[in-house]
Amino acid sequence: MDRCGVLLETTSNAISEFSEVLVQFLERLRELKSRPSELNEWQDGWFQAHAVFVYETFLYVIAALMKTNAYEALHDVFTSHYLIPETERYGDDLFETFDCFYGDSDALQILAPEGKRLLSPAAELIKRQADRDDLPFSSIIEAELLVFLMVLVTPNTRWWYPGTLHYAPHRRAFPFFLRATQHKGFKKLSIITGIDDAEKLRVAVREGYERLGISNWRDFRFSMNFQDYMNLSKMDTLK
Repeated sequence: MDRCGVLLETTSNAISEFSEVLVQFLERLRELKSRPSELNEWQDGWFQAHAVFVYETFLYVIAALMKTNAYEALHDVFTSHYLIPETERYGDDLFETFDCFYGDSDALQILAPEGKRLLSPAAELIKRQADRDDLPFSSIIEAELLVFLMVLVTPNTRWWYPGTLHYAPHRRAFPFFLRATQHKGFKKLSIITGIDDAEKLRVAVREGYERLGISNWRDFRFSMNFQDYMNLSKMDTLK
């Protein structure tokens, strides 16, 4: 399965079977970030490229699922627990949540203009490589907005830096979240989140803000208006 395969497979009726295969695929994808068992010596920088590839691929998978209205599959992706690669297991922890697909690489600062530093080098690379007509970069940004929403409302997630949102136009209304201001659209979002009440969702987002310390993210211009991007205050307010 690859990014194109997600678009093709979600057009079938066997969504439950597809979700199971998709989760297995993502679990294998996650392994690319881990130390191969045959390596005894290891430095984190050696596989930063793999981490960025995992991050980028995950965002494309989410964007493809959103494009094909595969809301149940999205729910499965965000609520599944992924087996931690054997070389990264410590203590009794065997599984991790979807935030394990995040990745970045400081080596990609070579993409920055002379004398400047990129706030998210991985996002810059993803932007430059976004050449698909069916999943343009704007769809990838919207996908990461959904991922970040799920990080906020999932209590046991630990970290996600939504770098592609640095490239989002100021106060842009993303289509999926704009539709969620209507009850019909919010019901689709509620399938993904598992939260069927808009006020409960807003409370969960605020709690996520506190847990992740979003107010301290000084380099994120959207940190105080992130909820505006999602139209959070207007969700499920229109018929």
